[in-house]
Amino acid sequence: MRKLAFIPTREEKDRPIKTFLEKAGWTVKYLVNESSIFDAYTKAFKDNNIIAKDKVILCHDDIQILNTPEMFNEVVDKNLNKDTGFLGIAGPQRLNKTCCWWHGLGREYPHPQSFLRGCVWHGDSLEECFPTYYGGYGEAEVLDGLLLITTGATINNIKTAKPKEFSSDWDYYDMYYTLQANRKGRKNWVVPIMVLHASEGEGAMSEEWNESRLAFHKMYGDEFLDVTLPDQSQLPKSE
Repeated sequence: MRKLAFIPTREEKDRPIKTFLEKAGWTVKYLVNESSIFDAYTKAFKDNNIIAKDKVILCHDDIQILNTPEMFNEVVDKNLNKDTGFLGIAGPQRLNKTCCWWHGLGREYPHPQSFLRGCVWHGDSLEECFPTYYGGYGEAEVLDGLLLITTGATINNIKTAKPKEFSSDWDYYDMYYTLQANRKGRKNWVVPIMVLHASEGEGAMSEEWNESRLAFHKMYGDEFLDVTLPDQSQLPKSE
């Protein structure tokens, strides 16, 4: 069994996430200057001949993990088993038809089964960061892509190439991957891994993101909780 972490990045250099994961015993592989996150991951899985027993991390390059390496590995080992799809740090118990997983943050959800899970810290430093609390830990239908942990068995059981319907090369891979795992009977879990994301949590969504959102809705929307699909201007900003 190998422990492999794949991190798309524009520049190959030491970063806090690389240092942490190597200290925790993971082999870190940067995916540098790829044209698409779908292509980056798909090529990495093929080039590294991912097998069922491998443990695999997919994550952003601008995050820090605030757990100790020992605690991080304990959480992974405890929750990653043959029935697991992906482990992550945030997501909804049920996705609604907005196809925007954080939709409903800070207000009543339109359905009692669609509450959010997880927590993400935002900011450039520990001294000035702040948390966005979504909810408690547990099973989630889909997960955010800041940090995803899975097995080769799951990777080899889903499609990882970009769907022709998607406009964006960098968005909706996380929900596309984790939803496939969910639909194949594997459970996704939000787990107690604390992540600091170098952002203010107020990112505006691009038109390509919105086009991929609408495409994702067309592909799977009938399966989600019944909420009127809004236009992009009505959606909250990203986490």
